[in-house]
Amino acid sequence: MKSLPVIFGLFLLLCLATVSVSARVSPLDDYPSFQTVGSGDLTWWGIRIYRATLYAPLGRYGPNSPHALEIVYRMAISREQLAKTSLKEIEKIRGRALTDREGVLDQLESVFRDVSAGDAIVGLHLPGEGARFYTGTDYLGRIDDPELAAAFFGIWLSPASRKPGLRSELLGQAQ
Repeated sequence: MKSLPVIFGLFLLLCLATVSVSARVSPLDDYPSFQTVGSGDLTWWGIRIYRATLYAPLGRYGPNSPHALEIVYRMAISREQLAKTSLKEIEKIRGRALTDREGVLDQLESVFRDVSAGDAIVGLHLPGEGARFYTGTDYLGRIDDPELAAAFFGIWLSPASRKPGLRSELLGQAQ
């Protein structure tokens, strides 16, 4: 008879654990029509840095429609390095330095976290509004500046992207 309270306690604990997991935020739950457009790896001198996957409604990307980019990292990278590299890429695509570099770095650092091999960050771009960022299912933050959000996603999706092969793979155009 003593085992009945133990079994009930374990059952209750299991139920509570299930509830807490299901209550977490999922970045793509609000967009059930999102499907994979394409994916590809970023490599540097033969080293895989990350795998990126683009999602869009019905698997069709349009720069003025909501879309999401998931990046699964293959190595540890600090939040600061992610922000600095993103700023550098945005400036290279634009062909000029941003006037508020420190403000942009602060915004980027606020939506990133340090990553380890296997970690994922998902960016959800809402053109004209901004972007939201998640790790797995945890909400990290948002960028409310529509121009900065578009410039950030342009790192991968702009025709001026410095990685045209990866861009083609993300857009499902790779041969």
